[in-house]
Amino acid sequence: MRKRIAFLAGAISFDNQNRVLGGVLKRASELDMDVYVFTCFVNYDESEENKVGAFRIMDLPEFDLFDGVICMKNSIQYEPAVNSLIARIKKSKVPAVSVDEKVDGMYNVGISDYSSQKDIVEHLIETHDLKKINYVCGILQGKEGRERYNAYRDAMEEHGIPVCDNQIYHGNYNRESGRKAVEQFMKYNMPQAIVCANDAMAIGAMERLQQNGYRIPEDVIVTGFDNDELSEFFVPSLTTVDRRQELLGKNAVNLLFERSDDVNVQIDTKTIYRESCGCNMQPAMEIKDLRMEYQNKCLIYEEALDSLKCMELDLTGLENIDELCEKIKKYVVGSDMQSFYMCLCDKNELFADKSVCDHFTEKVSIPLAYQNGKFCSYDDFLSKEILPLEIREKSKRTFYTVTPIYYQHICYGYCVSDGSLFALKSELSYLWTVNIGMALENIRKWQWINRMNEKINRMWKYDMLTQVLNRSGFFYCAETILQKIKEEKSNAFIIFLDIDGLKSVNDNLGHEIGDAFIAKIAGILKEVVPKDCLIMRYGGDEFVVFGSCKQAGRMQRIAEDIKAAIKTADQKENRSYHLAASLGCSLHKSYEMDNLNSLIELADKKMYEEKKNKRR
Repeated sequence: MRKRIAFLAGAISFDNQNRVLGGVLKRASELDMDVYVFTCFVNYDESEENKVGAFRIMDLPEFDLFDGVICMKNSIQYEPAVNSLIARIKKSKVPAVSVDEKVDGMYNVGISDYSSQKDIVEHLIETHDLKKINYVCGILQGKEGRERYNAYRDAMEEHGIPVCDNQIYHGNYNRESGRKAVEQFMKYNMPQAIVCANDAMAIGAMERLQQNGYRIPEDVIVTGFDNDELSEFFVPSLTTVDRRQELLGKNAVNLLFERSDDVNVQIDTKTIYRESCGCNMQPAMEIKDLRMEYQNKCLIYEEALDSLKCMELDLTGLENIDELCEKIKKYVVGSDMQSFYMCLCDKNELFADKSVCDHFTEKVSIPLAYQNGKFCSYDDFLSKEILPLEIREKSKRTFYTVTPIYYQHICYGYCVSDGSLFALKSELSYLWTVNIGMALENIRKWQWINRMNEKINRMWKYDMLTQVLNRSGFFYCAETILQKIKEEKSNAFIIFLDIDGLKSVNDNLGHEIGDAFIAKIAGILKEVVPKDCLIMRYGGDEFVVFGSCKQAGRMQRIAEDIKAAIKTADQKENRSYHLAASLGCSLHKSYEMDNLNSLIELADKKMYEEKKNKRR
């Protein structure tokens, strides 16, 4: 079997992660290896419940089943998940590479964020003769954010330029951070330059500056970091650092399998000077090329968005998993996935009454699989294997994208797509599993509501002690039988049963024993009385049996069967009291069925006649 690599990262649609992954996939392809990409898409400011649900995907892989592991620790912005992940990787003893941040016991491939960021700040000071330079930092808990921020502070200090607190904005790598940073800086004197810890924040900053009438770079210089795709096309194009992420990915694979003595590989970066600092060294793209690039991306984005909107509507109001599978099929066929597998946790835990599933169950099943142009399903297999062995053995070399199916902190399972570039490139791809997760949550709630309704129905229809019909339930259900009797002009019978000796049992042995006596008689009735008849607990120690018949013989046989069953049960079990009951039977024509209560009273009188005869 081919070797398998586990690649773990946060939102791989981000350029940083995506380019590293691109290098991993290219090198793995050259070495004829499969890559399993475990990822999710969660914003840094998501709720705690969503982070728990999304980053649980990092708990899924059993690393002993892989030949190597590549982890982008900095991209997993949830400390409990990343701490658990690193501990499990180390425990597995499988060769592992950490991209960017160094981790004890793992190979490392990375760049010098510090020197790259420092070069940009020194370029602004030395080449552009700037002194008032503000900084938008990323998340300082990670290596990237921390080193880039320290590089800015050190470059300013070494050139004797003081930095005030209001010159720093603490962001979280998204565009909104850049916009808010500009709003904060505008409250004071606008700086000569804004250095941002990544391109997304830099582009957000340029957007807000332009909205407020500032020219870039004439009024304010802006720089970024990472060389994201948009940095080249934005107007003005962004000065940034090319981290050469694809080379990072290739070297990560090489470290896993070439067993070099050098456990740390450092890749040189390249600073790209563009229009946003006035030092544009990049050849201009042809307008036609830019238009074609923009047109293609817009078309792909719009088609994907329209499909996802339709998918969200289609998956609304479903009542079971079979319906969900049917609805998803057309979206699978319309995607670029070569294969698709919806892997769901054990149904017994998934739709349990008392709790929700908060983990990947030991076994999962695939109610919907798409392969070789056909749909099928797979029964239970171990979740740690990700896919059944028969799939992995038959498939050609590929890469799988594994994403969580969840709703807040509830775990429903995971999706596996085979060879999908959409899953790798577009942040919209995460809406696939979001839609499925929301549909499953609605199904879970629907089933829970149905179960609650059933319980409520039983509460008003059934006696809690005996689980036979109570008066309300009896008269409600009797309407159907009465209607049929009248239509067929048949007969109806009523058997009235009163337990013998219950008061003595309650007085001498206690009501708990008395309740057991009542329940035992009810149990005998449920065993003996035909299913087309109704059984009601009429009072404390009284029961009614109601049904239809053509002749009195059926009523008599049922009454005799009840008496015989009570006698047999009394003889079989050794107890301090006797099981016994008195019965009264009455037969009625269809035209006599206007008042069921009066007919029950007639049977009750006949029962008392039998009870009196026993006392003589």
